[in-house]
Amino acid sequence: MQTAIGLHGHCYVLVPPQEFSARMKRHWTTNLGLCSSAPLEKLWTIMAKTFNEAISDTANGTQAPWRILQPPTGSGKTRGACLFAAMQAELNQTCDTPVGIVIVTRLIDEADKLVSEINGHAGREVAVAHHSRAPKPIDILQHYDTLVITHQACVNASASLNAGHGAAFERFSRWRGGARLLTIIDEALANVVDDVKVTVDDIAEVERYITSDLDREFVTECVALKLLRRGLLAHESQGGPSVFLSESINASYPDAPLVNFAPLRTAMKRIEYDRLGAHMQDTEARLRIGRTVDRTLEACQALFDQWAYYAKSGDEHSFNSSSLSVPWGAPGPVVLDATARADFLWDLFEDKARLEPTPSHVRDYSNATLHVARCAAVGKRAMMKSFKARFARLATDLEQRLPPSSSVFLCTHNANAHIAKNDGMGFERFAVGHWNAVDGRNDWSDFDTAVIFGLPYRDQIWANNTFFAVQGLQNDEWLKAPTWKGHADVRRVMRQRQLAVMVIQAINRIRLRRAIDEEGRCPEANVFIVLPKDADGDAILTSILADMPGLKVADWAFEMEGPKVKRPRKGSSHEALVSFMSSRLPGSTPLSVIRRELSLTDTGLKKLKEVLGKKEHPTSKALSAIGVEYVVTGRGRGAKSFLVKHEAA
Repeated sequence: MQTAIGLHGHCYVLVPPQEFSARMKRHWTTNLGLCSSAPLEKLWTIMAKTFNEAISDTANGTQAPWRILQPPTGSGKTRGACLFAAMQAELNQTCDTPVGIVIVTRLIDEADKLVSEINGHAGREVAVAHHSRAPKPIDILQHYDTLVITHQACVNASASLNAGHGAAFERFSRWRGGARLLTIIDEALANVVDDVKVTVDDIAEVERYITSDLDREFVTECVALKLLRRGLLAHESQGGPSVFLSESINASYPDAPLVNFAPLRTAMKRIEYDRLGAHMQDTEARLRIGRTVDRTLEACQALFDQWAYYAKSGDEHSFNSSSLSVPWGAPGPVVLDATARADFLWDLFEDKARLEPTPSHVRDYSNATLHVARCAAVGKRAMMKSFKARFARLATDLEQRLPPSSSVFLCTHNANAHIAKNDGMGFERFAVGHWNAVDGRNDWSDFDTAVIFGLPYRDQIWANNTFFAVQGLQNDEWLKAPTWKGHADVRRVMRQRQLAVMVIQAINRIRLRRAIDEEGRCPEANVFIVLPKDADGDAILTSILADMPGLKVADWAFEMEGPKVKRPRKGSSHEALVSFMSSRLPGSTPLSVIRRELSLTDTGLKKLKEVLGKKEHPTSKALSAIGVEYVVTGRGRGAKSFLVKHEAA
């Protein structure tokens, strides 16, 4: 039975929640081959009800809080959004007042996939994607029931919360049916806070490219840049604590801002940066430098337009500001956020966001084990300093614990990812992802093991900017003692919770995201994580267990520091030998077999025997670690050589 609502003289026909749940169950079991359950079906009913309530509020002109749904990973939240959009498009054909939907997803590729899925459900083209890779004219977008855009496109089209208006988003929210009434945001918006940071080096880089002609033409703007640089240098020399700057200059000139970098930005986009200095044509260098210069000028504009403060992080001194980059005026926003419980952002939103209750027992992670090691210095700087040696110890440890047939996904810092990829691990499949580029990815969804090696700590400036963007400007005393709602140091709580969100997202990239039975259990999986020994480690572990009910925890006796571990060269016959023996069953393997399997020459075999005779050689140690011993029987020409693999203890 269809659900109809009459508002302001219009009659909207909405998707019946029970019918949606029934169709979702058929799709889940028949098309996707997954197991349904009573809690899942209840969750899908709640999803449809929440979407309908958001539509009703928008149609009624009610500015309701953002609704935050918390369906766990693997419960069909994205698949459900696609089916709901298709079902609503079907109903739109039956009434004069159709309901338009906007879906916001993280990645361009995912946006295209969602459009294909929605249109597949509907049996016709009812959805369209709009992103930088394939932009569409506004008049084309208005013909489709559902518009799918990326998080970044959503942010780009949005005004800040502080500005109080969202006119730029209206071009997405208008369509042939009038105003779209529902915005489904898949996962919490990336880049939700627009951070502004300017250093002395940033300003100096811009000034380096300002010609004498530009200096004469844009006197006010060039003087403004000099004032910013001198002011920042003064704070650097004083070495004082973080402080807010005096009221922004442009705030005193609301009708005609005193400092407007827009004309200077336009003029500098015409500069051939690549021809300066080296006098060579290099399009890539020109674009790279141009983007850097323009970003700095844009950031400087924000410092003159809004509040700003000075801060020091490590050896870096900077002026900073921020604003909330969400589409506050988006129609009927519903966020599908599996990590909403851990994300402190929704705490900061207070009454502007409402976490909707979801049924328990939707997922059960009792088939997965979280192996926890506690070590010091797991942040980016410490990991970069010693990553190669630490990774060698990690690979050796895991190769002793896991079968060679394992598929292992490693998440680490971007700066270290290439080392992990180059050095590799001796498993059937090994893949590397890095922080800020794993959320929402399905590349490793059939891997059985996840390894979290190094944590993406956010600095104090990030916490400041996020807090100010949502809660508004504080004062110098708050910068010294950041209390809020019973939290003695809210910045530390924010950093802990953000770490937990990112770790939970990374863990759920592998196959434990998939439910395989009516109890919501996942396939057998392992997760290895190195957590700090302090309160941050305790808080992260608590959040993981709260979000992943049933997850087993085991101590992992791993130390990142210790004697240097030498591993066979990647691509060498020695590495191939270790890999070959890892996959062998217990027993004896004559070296003649190894020679044939590895295509060794006489010289290669002779050198291999010499290496195997040295117990302290890295190859001998690597073989010993997997229970393989080199044995020689007889003497002289009658001698025979074997590698003997012993039964596992």
